[in-house]
Amino acid sequence: MSGLMPALLASSGAGRVVELPELVVAPAVTYHQHRACSALVRRMYAWRGYRTSPPRQLIEDPNHATLGAWMDGELVATLTASRDSAAGLLADNLYAEELAFLRKPSRVISEVTRLAVDTDCHDPEILKSLFRSSYQYARAVFGVTDVVIEVNPRHASYYRREFGFSQIGTVRTCSRVDAPAVLLHRPLGNLHF
Repeated sequence: MSGLMPALLASSGAGRVVELPELVVAPAVTYHQHRACSALVRRMYAWRGYRTSPPRQLIEDPNHATLGAWMDGELVATLTASRDSAAGLLADNLYAEELAFLRKPSRVISEVTRLAVDTDCHDPEILKSLFRSSYQYARAVFGVTDVVIEVNPRHASYYRREFGFSQIGTVRTCSRVDAPAVLLHRPLGNLHF
């Protein structure tokens, strides 16, 4: 699964060709790719003052997929999509009641965790490409119908506006990162953003 930015762009008038960076969004499949994703998460969480814990999934766990966004071969963003299973979701620690309401026989829930974007990358299209690819992957591989994510309350309006999430949980303190969080939800019926 990949999202590619155009490799070339013709500038107006002069007929020059300007190379643009290539963005590739794909699942991390090798040990080195997973290690790079974990290192980016640790670095970005530490920069924000968040605590990090090691990922709970094994590389070969069929209920988890770590995706990375590589620009010109350098990892610039990552997230992990986890399918609901007998082990539950990380959000169950704070939002078990809200998730119980979402869990229905006709629904398959995925949770986005370990989201990190390198501070040197300011292009909002990177995050949009990463989310779009994660939705497509989760729908195709996991059969996902709904996505949840815990975010810092100060970022919730961005996720509502840009990605179509709605808030379904009140502000609570997430002990995994030692920061406030709210639970957001969106059905995957419409992928436009």
